Amino acid sequence: MFARAARPTVSLARSLSTSTQNNAKVAVLGASGGIGQPLSLLLKNSPLVSHLSLFDIAHTPGVAADLSHIETRANVTGHMGPDQLDAALQGCDVVVIPPVCPENPA
Repeated sequence: MFARAARPTVSLARSLSTSTQNNAKVAVLGASGGIGQPLSLLLKNSPLVSHLSLFDIAHTPGVAADLSHIETRANVTGHMGPDQLDAALQGCDVVVIPPVCPENPA
């Protein structure tokens, strides 16, 4: 009896999720670093993200290629170097800049 009362119905759970935006484009600046890579992985797995734009000064196309093999709805693009910063930020709803690790300063 208590288990039945504790579980929400499917219609209630669906009604709570309809107010969230699930078509966000997110850019990660510093995506190939020690914090940026796992952060990008978490964002790739989010159902709220439809496009993940990765930017860093080096190694970003490899990180983007690795993340693109994970089957989620988010498309991944990799941008490298200052000349591609505008393309990385174009149309973004959220921009995330992870901190630099104190052990590995830039």
